[in-house]
Amino acid sequence: MPSSLRILLGLLSLWLTACPVVTEDSARSRPAYQRGPTLRYEDYVYVANIHSVQFHQLEVAESYPVLYLGRNEPLELEFDELLPEDLRESEFYVDLINCDANWNPSSLLPIEFYEGFTQDRIDLFQRSEFTKMTYVHYTYRFPQENEFFKMSGNYLLKVYRGNNPDDLVLTRRFVVVDRRIPISSKYLLGERIERERLTEFSFELTAPGLQIFNPAQDLDVRVLQNFRWDNAVRIPQPRFYGDNRYEYYIDFLKSFDSGNEFRRHLIESTRLYSESVQDIEERPQFFDVFLYPDQPRARNVFQTRRDRNGSFGIRVLEWQRPHIQADYVRNHFALEVDAPLPPDDKVFVFGRFSDWQLMPAYQMRYDSLRRRYEASFFLKQGIYDYQYVVRHGDDPWPDPRPLEGPHTESENFYSILVYHRQPGDRSDRLLGYQPLNYYE
Repeated sequence: MPSSLRILLGLLSLWLTACPVVTEDSARSRPAYQRGPTLRYEDYVYVANIHSVQFHQLEVAESYPVLYLGRNEPLELEFDELLPEDLRESEFYVDLINCDANWNPSSLLPIEFYEGFTQDRIDLFQRSEFTKMTYVHYTYRFPQENEFFKMSGNYLLKVYRGNNPDDLVLTRRFVVVDRRIPISSKYLLGERIERERLTEFSFELTAPGLQIFNPAQDLDVRVLQNFRWDNAVRIPQPRFYGDNRYEYYIDFLKSFDSGNEFRRHLIESTRLYSESVQDIEERPQFFDVFLYPDQPRARNVFQTRRDRNGSFGIRVLEWQRPHIQADYVRNHFALEVDAPLPPDDKVFVFGRFSDWQLMPAYQMRYDSLRRRYEASFFLKQGIYDYQYVVRHGDDPWPDPRPLEGPHTESENFYSILVYHRQPGDRSDRLLGYQPLNYYE
């Protein structure tokens, strides 16, 4: 054996004995700070100092994160990292993950669904100006120039810190649409489809050029309310089909909790009081904003009002650049109730600002002396839609009915999504998308 080969084999043997074998058991035994949080395939913030996450079509701040194959219309992600002035900004990176219709990760490689680099660094950031609470505002836009998606479907945008993909910061869902399945509306009971309300609705699909043998298996039809995924409704099969046409029906009142129109909190200024603000107190490090106490609306007569269907927007009156000049203020919410709900019932302030989730930061506590539920948390200056919802025991679903009422007249935005998986595909394609009572 040549001496050079003998030396090489010796070094290889030494390297193998020096490096421990990493097994599943040894990985699980690592400390939590080394493993990092578990990736969730949903809208979620993993870090306490990340706030005001907005994910939308470019220059349309309250739009939904929808891309279309063949169009050069990027999405924009914005968020803030609350940081003292003496700390430098973080290095954040992004990654794109393809998912099936049920938001499970697919086995597709990035090269199969994206032309370009799915991993990238967030290079656009700015420090806050003229604010009591200091922060860094980050912006990321994609697809970049000369990059595009090759395949429609569900996708997850993952943001992580440094060069460690397990050091998660936030995740956001979005969809890419290839409009190959036209969706046409059918009117019921002589109603017009309008922004104000929808109670029941039928629609027809056509699938030109697609092989549909069993529509209950080959087509996956979902309906979203206000682009929420937590209460998305799947329509299992069409009512009628034939001649490559498929008619579906949904009763919105039975499928969704209509709730009530959203309440509104406007905090554009720390000097001028809006209709929702009772008092403002200045502290050395931040402002305290006290809202007028709210009342339950379960038994009230329904009153129509224009809302933003749970959305929020960043605004400030005194400055021109709200993304870096709007301040974070501590908001004090109060809901007057004569007696607390049963012990297993928890009350939350709820909306798009909470990622449509029952987050501990927005849970209310009952004050027996003041006879009301209270919660205090920081929000960036702007306009916020919100509701009071209840979690019953271990049930994870938010229930607006006890405090907001089951009013059938309330309006919401609805979207239809149609998925199809061709023979040989390893993920679901989104081939139909139709907003019902709003414009894109």
